[in-house]
Amino acid sequence: MALDNSMMDNSPDNPKDNNAVLIAACGNGVSGVIIFALLPILLAVCADDLQLSDTQTGFLASTYFASYALVTAISIFWILKIEWREASYAAIGVMVVAIIFMIISKTYHATLIGFFFCGIGASILHTLGYGIVSEMKDTDRGFALKLIPEQLVPAAILLLLSAYFSELLNFNTLFSCILGVLIIHAFIVSDIPKERVAKPDNAKFNILSGTGLALLALCISFAGFAGLWAFLERIANNSGINIDLAGQLISIGLISAGIGPLAVPFVPPQLGRSKPLIFSTIMAILPLIMLSDTTPLKYALVMVFLPAAWFMGNAYFCSVVSDKDDTGRMIGLIPFALSCGAIIGPSVFGWLIDNYGFSSAYWFCALSFGTGATIILFLNRSTHGDSNGRNT
Repeated sequence: MALDNSMMDNSPDNPKDNNAVLIAACGNGVSGVIIFALLPILLAVCADDLQLSDTQTGFLASTYFASYALVTAISIFWILKIEWREASYAAIGVMVVAIIFMIISKTYHATLIGFFFCGIGASILHTLGYGIVSEMKDTDRGFALKLIPEQLVPAAILLLLSAYFSELLNFNTLFSCILGVLIIHAFIVSDIPKERVAKPDNAKFNILSGTGLALLALCISFAGFAGLWAFLERIANNSGINIDLAGQLISIGLISAGIGPLAVPFVPPQLGRSKPLIFSTIMAILPLIMLSDTTPLKYALVMVFLPAAWFMGNAYFCSVVSDKDDTGRMIGLIPFALSCGAIIGPSVFGWLIDNYGFSSAYWFCALSFGTGATIILFLNRSTHGDSNGRNT
């Protein structure tokens, strides 16, 4: 039986406009992405400390992504059937045990098992983070603020370790940092509401609905971003930019990705979603022009503007997915759509570089950004999103 919406609005557990719940959702988001965000350096220290071959190192990443993708893909079957607070505690517990097991055992097979279970825990947390925000009154603001710590926390860990504790940048230290983040997260999970906003009784699940199309748009757009991000060091090397300088500039990109969504809460509601989404898409595409004849200054400008613009737009993508999801079951597919984009993008980007050069790969990014945004703009016109820019 569906709960009366007016009763839900008066409930202290109602997530709408609750900052404590938003912080909890941010915690789910950070814990859900931290291994993915730090994966390049995690794989490097695993390979060095455990003396792994390239094949074994690749298996670690594949194992993580396999469990992550599987759990998020089937989220439509479990997201409404579990208690989100208890599930978050359980997912944190799974990741904590897996990481402690990896640190104590410190063998390839133990790490392989640990990555598998970390993928399960992270996928649950990331999925529920999106679910929590989808039930807030102002989803534009919620998704934007959720994206900020997901980028800044891993960036802070990486920058602090590399700048001040480079001699401690090893297997135990990195996983201990992740363990610390999970433990801190456990203290704010209690703010996740037990009751959830009721969905219409007559809402029907349909993967081919507007929600499915919005998820496809998100996948397409992120494929372009993931492809570019995966080859940033090669782009720098091809342009004669010192690899150390490139690493510092890429760190700036991580920070700008976290700062970009900060603009969303300050967008006047009367502008709706279309205008800021068009602006953010243009601001993501324009920096690609500077990569055709890259200098350190141009590379730095790309790192400042492109990630900030793309992640600003991403908040609107997620809001449209949420608006279209009448059943409350498909919001959990956002992490799956992103993971699909992360799989497709680097492969296409690399193939284009090898066969047609860097310019064609940049065109792929521009086309991905533009196509994804166009689909979302079309879908947004059929919602109330452009009338007031907010959920009601």
